[in-house]
Amino acid sequence: MTRKKYNEDKILEKKRIIMQTAKEIFYNKGYENTTMNEIARNSKMAKGTLYLYFSSKKDLFFSLVYEGLLILEDLIKNKINAVNTGLDKILNMGRAYIQFYREYPDYYSFVIKYESEKAILDPSEIIIINTYEKSEEIYDILKLLILKGIDDGSIRKDIDVNKLSMLLWLQTVGIVQQFNLRKKLYENWDEDFPAEEILDYYVMFIEKSLKNDE
Repeated sequence: MTRKKYNEDKILEKKRIIMQTAKEIFYNKGYENTTMNEIARNSKMAKGTLYLYFSSKKDLFFSLVYEGLLILEDLIKNKINAVNTGLDKILNMGRAYIQFYREYPDYYSFVIKYESEKAILDPSEIIIINTYEKSEEIYDILKLLILKGIDDGSIRKDIDVNKLSMLLWLQTVGIVQQFNLRKKLYENWDEDFPAEEILDYYVMFIEKSLKNDE
């Protein structure tokens, strides 16, 4: 291994340690209650070292949001590539979002915080721009799948693509978020309808509402 490669690996390793430590603290304490001092202490690094990699707490947090969006995007692509029709791809995109919520609760919480505050963020900051663009790329996948479904006949043709894509996105994000907030309540709600099945039933409902029965 060359010295240059060794140094590059050390830089990546330190950055990964910082991000992993920050991820745990942000998730357990929340963004507002987390400090760079605490992240540095738990990373076993000087506070100044953190600023060699991240310009601010916001920069570090949004690096994690972006990483979460990459994970979500990968889950979506794997799911939609496993089926053929536009309708099935849309349903699997919804399942991928639910999988993201279930398997990556930390990243999910970061993405939700970003989504809820997107409108008030400074759009001129590079990390915000990158995060916004990645979020829009994921949203655009949904639009393309709706168009495919209309074209291949699996989705009803009396559909406005822009309105439906916005509605599906808002529904999916909102239902998963509400489920997350009230999960304990739902667990004792109906013994014949297990809480974990609520989200799966939502996907089935979407299928019935979009399916072309002609």
